[in-house]
Amino acid sequence: MEQNGLGSLSGQAECILCGYGKGYPDALTGTLEFSWEVRGLYGKQDAYRLKVWKQGENELVWDSGWNWSSTQTGVSYEGKPFVSNCDYEAEVSVKISGDLQSSGRVRFSTGFLKRAEWKAVWLKQHEAAGTSAPMFRREFIAENIPKRARLFISGLGYYEAYLNGKRVGDHILDPAWTDFDKRISYVAYDVKEMLLEGKNVIGILLGHGWYGGLKKVLDPCFTMRLIMEFENGSISEVSSGSTRGWLCTSSGPIREESIYDGELYDARDEMAGWSTREYHIPHNGSWLTPLVAEPPEGLLEPQDLEPIRAVKILDPALVTHMEDGTDVVDFGCNIAGVVRINIREPEGTKIVITHAEILDRRGRPNRKNLRKAKACDTYISPGNPAVYQPRFTYHGFRYVQVEGLSEALRPEDIKAVVLRSDVAVRSRFECSDSLVNRIQEMCFQTESNNLHGVPTDCPQRDERQGWLNDLTVRAEEAVYNFEMARFFGKYAQDIADTQGKSSGAIKDTAPYLMCGKAPADPVCSSYLNLPWLIYEHYGIKSILQRFYPGLARWTKYLQDSAENGIVRWGYYGDWASPITESDKSSYGAGAVSKNTPIALMSTGFLYYNQKLLEKIALITGKASESEKWGRAAQRTKLALNREFYNKEKGYYATGSQGANVFMLYLGVVLEEERERVLKNLEKDIKAHRVHLTTGNICTKYLPEVLADNGRIDLAYALVTQTTYPSWGYMLSKGATTAWERWEYVDHGWQLEMASHDHPMYATISAWFYKYLLGIQPLEAGFGTFQVRPYFPIGLKWARGNVHTVRGMIEVSWEKKDICRDGQKQLIQVEIKVPFNSKCSFSLSEAEGEIMADGEIGSRVMELDSGVHNISIFLPQNR
Repeated sequence: MEQNGLGSLSGQAECILCGYGKGYPDALTGTLEFSWEVRGLYGKQDAYRLKVWKQGENELVWDSGWNWSSTQTGVSYEGKPFVSNCDYEAEVSVKISGDLQSSGRVRFSTGFLKRAEWKAVWLKQHEAAGTSAPMFRREFIAENIPKRARLFISGLGYYEAYLNGKRVGDHILDPAWTDFDKRISYVAYDVKEMLLEGKNVIGILLGHGWYGGLKKVLDPCFTMRLIMEFENGSISEVSSGSTRGWLCTSSGPIREESIYDGELYDARDEMAGWSTREYHIPHNGSWLTPLVAEPPEGLLEPQDLEPIRAVKILDPALVTHMEDGTDVVDFGCNIAGVVRINIREPEGTKIVITHAEILDRRGRPNRKNLRKAKACDTYISPGNPAVYQPRFTYHGFRYVQVEGLSEALRPEDIKAVVLRSDVAVRSRFECSDSLVNRIQEMCFQTESNNLHGVPTDCPQRDERQGWLNDLTVRAEEAVYNFEMARFFGKYAQDIADTQGKSSGAIKDTAPYLMCGKAPADPVCSSYLNLPWLIYEHYGIKSILQRFYPGLARWTKYLQDSAENGIVRWGYYGDWASPITESDKSSYGAGAVSKNTPIALMSTGFLYYNQKLLEKIALITGKASESEKWGRAAQRTKLALNREFYNKEKGYYATGSQGANVFMLYLGVVLEEERERVLKNLEKDIKAHRVHLTTGNICTKYLPEVLADNGRIDLAYALVTQTTYPSWGYMLSKGATTAWERWEYVDHGWQLEMASHDHPMYATISAWFYKYLLGIQPLEAGFGTFQVRPYFPIGLKWARGNVHTVRGMIEVSWEKKDICRDGQKQLIQVEIKVPFNSKCSFSLSEAEGEIMADGEIGSRVMELDSGVHNISIFLPQNR
């Protein structure tokens, strides 16, 4: 489906339409699934009814009839087959305590449902592109203004489209990065209001993007269809169906453009009005007929995730004019994006803008950790005032150095344009501890900076890949902070596209371009986590059905590679722990753990996969397979204990924090040994003066396991530590985004693997929502959810919310100075349970008394939709 729609139920609700389906290979085989949210009232849904009409003809294509059910997520369309390139309207009606409310009609559109329907070729420029950005132009006649007009377009790597001199849409760096040998995304735009009666001009500007890659250099190309429908029923089309009518040039102002290196823009070569109907083609041979390009191998499909957009504009925090005439600009925080600068310089003046995330000791941008990425944009002035913003690149930076200006840069003349996939912010968290709030801000900013069509590892250096090992733990943090259903649905397919047809093995990165190994490290359970999180948080069951065969094949690959139940191979394991816990001679600038065995991590994730597949198989109606996975998991559990548990000493492997906490998290520790392992874990943490020793994987599990096992105060002390290694230490060194290493690295041998904007240690953000607020789903789509808050010593209050498909969950709690009988601490909690949801509220502490809505309750209470005020009396001052 091409568009999501938003409508309202009498001003009190929204209907959110979600489309999940892919063309394999000739038709859209997935189903459109409807979800809706009722806002502004509490209560329970008694029944629902969905209707879908074909717009224009007002033909009813589906009427679900009244379903006496509380279901409001993942309702599959079961009407007449959709028609390609067609507008539809949907309406949901619900009955609530006998009252009927309706959303009103919500519009959505279809793309092309069969591959053969795309009757257009790919065009490229008439000569080798090199590094320039080619420009294409075509004139056409519209006898009348159409009643409907859709532009469908894709480019490899990036494109910008123009109609009559105006930019089409607000997407940046489109289309989203995919494995172009497997699939390519196209986007649909409503361009009716941009068309003129008579002569019109469409212009296309192309950039290399990821299509050029690092392993091969390919000429950028595009394909497009502009379909116009008129009142008299006629249809007219302008497309790249042939080279006829098209002209192209490589003589435009963008002389070089690269994701990693930046852009060279010579404004003296600008062709004013090149995409307008007033422009006259010069007779100098610069515009020639393009060539037909060999089409890419991948399927052409609708782009089914949020586009990259400019989501924020930042003013500089500080501009420093240096003695040599250059200017260094500090934007106050690490971001991903580009700068926008006003330039007033004589013709031919070269302005060079370099980017970095840290400064050297001279106060200049320190670019050594960018490795081979130049991260440099160059502008050559045309001699008149201009505003410059690069098009087909982005950088990770906090600082920029501007060279070539004749006068000191004024702060009002430069801004940072923040670019990311425009996923909505989902949640909010804050508490009485300013350090925790700063950690949350740091985590949020780090994740935000690494969402660019794929979840990248970093936005600045010559990498920017979607690493699956980091994502195994990072994904939950992302899904708590942002609306990730569409983004992660797309990325799960990217992972599937790396999977071997015969072996079932996936690769370390997706799309697979230049980094990582094949097969992937066994810790790459992100392949399973993404569909599971979409199901768990958004109630989309079909995502599990769609990916189950691939998830099973990857897990079977790991299972078959085991020796006596142990997966003895792997590359990364618990990656990048503190340098004292790492093998300094290992790859990744000493990033492999020396204390947490790779075999333990690899086998642990085999067990993790088996247990998760046991649940997925059962949910998707494969009971016998569920039992099979359960039996396999039991065998792996026995192997882990046989191989790694030291019964004499009560710990796993070397007794490292990572080894013990991972086994506890997985639940493989025998019940009679559990407390011994916990005490050894606690002992090791205290032996390190309440510091962690874990890497990218086990750091997520450490505070969770401690909280779940009655050590909330120790967990909180770890989280709020301010000396190395800790999140507080990062902040003390000026960090605004989480680092790749626990160490502050600005020089030396670690610098090649020392990103200062790396989301693998941003995973702690999920802990704030899951434990300090206590919000966790118990039923798919938060139909039933848990609120089980923890109240560590030193934290006075916490509050926040999580937006779910059913509505907003809000939780706040505060400790009061009033004590009951002089011994018990009073904590007041308020919980807002959305419409048609249920909340299971419980205490994390071993003992306590609850008074909910004025009545004494047990330690576990079931709360219906509404606002609930709860008083808790704890046995001691917390």
